[in-house]
Amino acid sequence: GRAMVQDRFEGPQRTKVMAYIGMAMGLSPPLAAVVGGALHVRFGWQANFILVMVLALLMLVAAWRGLPSPARARAAGLAEGHWLAAMLQAYATLLRQKSLVLYVLILCMTTAAFYTFLSGAPIVLRSYGVGPDGIGWYIMVVPVAYMAGNFLTSRLIQGKGERWVMALGQVATLSGLSLMLGLALAEFDSPLAFTLPLMLLGVGHGFLMPPTLAGTVGVVPALAGSAAALAGLMQQLMGAVGGYSVGLVQHHGSRNLGLLMLGFTLCALGAHLALRRQRLPVQASQ
Repeated sequence: GRAMVQDRFEGPQRTKVMAYIGMAMGLSPPLAAVVGGALHVRFGWQANFILVMVLALLMLVAAWRGLPSPARARAAGLAEGHWLAAMLQAYATLLRQKSLVLYVLILCMTTAAFYTFLSGAPIVLRSYGVGPDGIGWYIMVVPVAYMAGNFLTSRLIQGKGERWVMALGQVATLSGLSLMLGLALAEFDSPLAFTLPLMLLGVGHGFLMPPTLAGTVGVVPALAGSAAALAGLMQQLMGAVGGYSVGLVQHHGSRNLGLLMLGFTLCALGAHLALRRQRLPVQASQ
């Protein structure tokens, strides 16, 4: 999907389309949490897997019917048996691009912070007395704010540029985490004190992700598909690491969860600062 955006759009327009995609993707976690919690309470946890199966079948039909057929020349080239060597060469080329590596680091560390929230929030909210059917409504705050950030990115990117938008994203993300941790350290232990400050984090991620995604596929346009695959793999791996890290510490309130999220966010900030010292490709710096 990201490679197709690279194929069809250029410059700030590519980031704008990535922002629209981000808005759609931002709707998925809160909607899933609300629907999944309701199914769990009314029909048992097994009902969620039935819904997942139905959604998977719908995605199969959508991909089969909606996507264009691949070019025959490309398919013929893959059939000759050189695809493995070409794939390895493509990844080797991408890994030599420092800007791409830094974009991927920003992407995967930001994702790790978000997945840490998604994994740890139910534990924290349960400690505040929130049940399965109410957790999704509190978790929804961050993804909805993420959608708002993506919408603002689609409006700001033309005039302000990607460097400015990404910097604003880092400021908003760190501000939200700092406010949440400050309230936790001051012993304001409540669901709202935990989730409302993280609206800033959601908006900040909405500023960060579209230009970062556009950057990953724009550094080497001829290898956009491989770059999207590499970025997606690292994004999901670090998301899994973020989720796993939640189980390594105790969660009596939101302090430890906030510290985990802050650690991943600072890693993303370090990669971002290093990226600003790189000479970015034209389409990523407009």
